[in-house]
Amino acid sequence: GTFTLDAKDEGRLLRFSSLGYKTVFADVKANVGTVRLDALTQVLGEVVVKSDLPKTRLKGEGMVTSVGGTILEHAGTIERLLDRIPNVSATNGKIEVFGRGTPELYINGRKVRDNSELDRLSADNIKDVEVITNPGARYDASVTSVIRITTKKAVGDGFSLDNRLFGEVNDYGYLVGEDNLNMNYRTGGLDVGATLRASRWSQPDPKTIEQITYLEDTWRQRSEIDQVYKDENLYARLAVSYMFSQNHSVGISASYRRQPWSKAGGYMESTLTQDGTETERLRSDYTTSVQGTTFQGNAYYTGKIGKWGIDFNTDWMYTKSNSMMNTVEDYTEVGQPTEHNDVTTNNVPRSNLVASKLVVTAPLLGGEFSFGGEYSYSTRKSVYSVVPKGIIDDDRSRTEEGLATAFVEYARQFGPLNAQVGLRYEHVDFDYYEDDAYVAEQSRTYGDLFPSVALSAMLGKLGLQLGYSADISRPSYDQLRSNINYDNRYTYEGGNPFLVPTKSHNVNFAASYKWLTFSAGYSRIIDPIIQHSETYNDDPAVALFSQVNGEAYDKVFASLNLRPTVGFWHPAVMLGVQKQWFNMAVHGHNPLDNPLATFRFNNTFDVKLFEVSLNMECTTTGADENNYLRKPSFRADLSLYKSFMNDKLSVSFYVADLFKTNKNSVVTYYGTLRESIYEPKALRNINLTVRYKFNVSRSKYKGTGAGEGQKNRL
Repeated sequence: GTFTLDAKDEGRLLRFSSLGYKTVFADVKANVGTVRLDALTQVLGEVVVKSDLPKTRLKGEGMVTSVGGTILEHAGTIERLLDRIPNVSATNGKIEVFGRGTPELYINGRKVRDNSELDRLSADNIKDVEVITNPGARYDASVTSVIRITTKKAVGDGFSLDNRLFGEVNDYGYLVGEDNLNMNYRTGGLDVGATLRASRWSQPDPKTIEQITYLEDTWRQRSEIDQVYKDENLYARLAVSYMFSQNHSVGISASYRRQPWSKAGGYMESTLTQDGTETERLRSDYTTSVQGTTFQGNAYYTGKIGKWGIDFNTDWMYTKSNSMMNTVEDYTEVGQPTEHNDVTTNNVPRSNLVASKLVVTAPLLGGEFSFGGEYSYSTRKSVYSVVPKGIIDDDRSRTEEGLATAFVEYARQFGPLNAQVGLRYEHVDFDYYEDDAYVAEQSRTYGDLFPSVALSAMLGKLGLQLGYSADISRPSYDQLRSNINYDNRYTYEGGNPFLVPTKSHNVNFAASYKWLTFSAGYSRIIDPIIQHSETYNDDPAVALFSQVNGEAYDKVFASLNLRPTVGFWHPAVMLGVQKQWFNMAVHGHNPLDNPLATFRFNNTFDVKLFEVSLNMECTTTGADENNYLRKPSFRADLSLYKSFMNDKLSVSFYVADLFKTNKNSVVTYYGTLRESIYEPKALRNINLTVRYKFNVSRSKYKGTGAGEGQKNRL
């Protein structure tokens, strides 16, 4: 190579050295000339350096699990990978952090706008996964937990392709699948990425529901339900970014999601009894048809001006859908002729959102100071109609909401101790309109402060972490609606415009050592939003379901994770338990204070030619708010993984619920007068995934998004 060095003073030496060559010294001159390094006549033989990096380590406010270079690389899809991360469960598109609910997801610092974005990733693309149970002030106050996914370093410039073909068959014989194609082109600072996806799904949902009402007599309505959800989805995304330098990058992206059709159909057979005596029988058949469209966009600038780091994002979103449901019912009261109902409902919601977010960082007093703000404005219109008229009222409502936030955060290292403190303020202005008339009593204005503190330290291989945060969960726009929806003769669903947000104060402790991690937490939850059921139209057989605010309660949770390696066997054990003090009077014995435990035992065997995994999970009886798991459940999943062509081609075979034992029998309590028992049937799914990758690179797109909390509510 050619080198230019700024050395004004004479009398200095340059030293040139390289492993396996003789070291050369040269005087500093105007032109040193060509320097040649000769090989040593005696060199060391092969040297192997081993390092024992903790598999899960504590860093800042998060718990980081290494994926690259571990057996987790071959988990297959990102969902199966997350399901093997300590304190995380991920099945059927639902991701949860133990004790802290649904997380907000980030990929390379960019907010995941919908979980389908995860489909373009595979486990072998991932460097590490960080789980944050007490998010700091820079996150929306509605965020209870965060998962940050970091991918491996990009391969290089040029064209890259990643195609994933997925097929699945279930016990009902439905064959479904998805094809996900990701393409990327990079040259210099320009990065252009595109995603195309098409899918078709059929999901059976058989179950038994029993509703019980305790009045002077005990009324029981037992329903056998067999139904199937079918849909087609199309998705396209284009992202363009340009890096002027390491300190300046701009980009814009747009995505289009179209659901050409989504149909559900099935039947319900119900029997109504009064103190054990049958009074009525019902046969209800229904079909639904839904079409939906969503447009989303993001534009960003991220850079550094002097010592000031700047991250600015603007987002917009538009959604519309049209859903129609037709219900045909035949019911017979004892001693009476059969009566017939034919009811059609139609719902047409529309939503809009615009949001901007700015985050600024700068060094201060040996640490990093961050501050910023966000503003979002959203509207939602809903038109709901029922034929024939007179069953329930039609609805034409509109909501408008403005959300303004500001935050400050400071982090600094004190030897092995990392400290982070933050404060966030959020102001919400919510306006409700009925038939274009402003309804003052259903409109709200909120202003809240949310502090956070996080302390962490790595003492050799021992990691310690302690944190506190306050968060809020605002009701969705659907929960705030005032209209009532018709499901069938026995079931109505309503909103509640008078719901107030749920707030919580949370303390979390964690410790890690080598392949062992322990975490524990406490939460004080105020105004929890829970499902409620009440008698409708003075008929004990008819239930109106809605959401209400319950009484404040306390909850504690703890988990222990072990991930040793024994030769080619890679076990992972997780034991978690949670306990609540939930205050609700129920009919008979109250089990809502009973603890709930989860035991997971994952086994992966790397036999070089392929990998095989048997992952098992068992959940005991126990309570979560007003829901009680009345029977233990067990689940076992089997997977096989094999790669070819230097990992360019991979094949993954997966069987979900191998023994058909995953049955979550739940009773939901609504007070002393009503309760419901829910029993789904176990279903086995078998799927095969084939993936081909060519010159796969990591996108340089750095947009982090804005208005994410509002998007979720819409």
